[in-house]
Amino acid sequence: MYQMFSNEELENLRSRLISYRDADDLPSEEDLIALADRTVSSLEAEDKKYRPYSAEKKPGGLLDFSKEEIPVILVPDIHARPEFLISLLASDVLQKLGIYTEKEFDGDVLDALNKDLVILVCVGDVWHTENTSWAYNRWRTSYEKWMNGDSVSPEMCDEMKENFAAVMGVMELKNAFPRNFHFLKGNHENIMNSEGHGDHGFLKFAMEGEMVRDFVYEKYGDVTLHMLSCFEKALPIVAVFPDFCVSHAEPLKAYKRNDIINYHDHGDLILGFTWTANDEAQKDSVEKQFKELNPKGGKKEALWFGGHRPVPEKFLLRQDGHFVQFHNPEEMNVALLSPGREFKCERDIVSII
Repeated sequence: MYQMFSNEELENLRSRLISYRDADDLPSEEDLIALADRTVSSLEAEDKKYRPYSAEKKPGGLLDFSKEEIPVILVPDIHARPEFLISLLASDVLQKLGIYTEKEFDGDVLDALNKDLVILVCVGDVWHTENTSWAYNRWRTSYEKWMNGDSVSPEMCDEMKENFAAVMGVMELKNAFPRNFHFLKGNHENIMNSEGHGDHGFLKFAMEGEMVRDFVYEKYGDVTLHMLSCFEKALPIVAVFPDFCVSHAEPLKAYKRNDIINYHDHGDLILGFTWTANDEAQKDSVEKQFKELNPKGGKKEALWFGGHRPVPEKFLLRQDGHFVQFHNPEEMNVALLSPGREFKCERDIVSII
């Protein structure tokens, strides 16, 4: 049975997310470890009805909502923007697009999650600010100090406050709404900056992957690094709905459903859903992958959504219009989909600001 929070409990949850964003100091080691541990438990206890279990009897890499008739909000790469989540939860985008009438529902997105009226799926990448208008300069200053042996410079502390506020917000929502809130693994979910088994070390403006790992190790230690890594490894990588799918990146090729469920045995598959560059995917990979995951859905116009590579405006279409890329790091846009309602990119990818 679906368990709803009281209004007071719901506002306490909202207040916690805001407090993470507004905190003057970094979170304590104890708070980080406790929240990560609780979230790993939530992920490892997911219902096999929507997250089929692997051969190891653990929740696998696939979220299967192929028979679920419920509105869905898709969130592109977050990249250390706690305000993105907070603003989305307080928004009225569901009403504005006519998904529910005022008689049926007159609350915000957080209330909709609480009432089992929507599923929210984030495509991944909670770490590393990527807004070019200001993040670049902070990364470069942090990098220069890191190269001189300072892993916890004031600039890096400012960066990590935003990173932790975002990841702790994601964890709180996963714990509160395990069936209705989902976060997929992206290529930035690699706190150890590992190489191999579906991961690459990350760098863009600086040496972000190595710098974040060094910061967490020096400021918090091995246990915190380990728990954050456990959280990342417990994340799914693909979600399937009646007429669309979601992953962080464009699928490199079509993979077997059972291999996606047993994703930890297939590093190349993890790589293929999280690191695929523009124009790198095999032809028709999204159509073939959708048919593999939902053969009875099979609508010719089925769509696949992802982020990963930035787009200059609201979206770009790839694979003859079947793959919708909608990550703009300078904006806060989401995609809204509803059963029986044809998705139109210009109308249904909207700003929450």
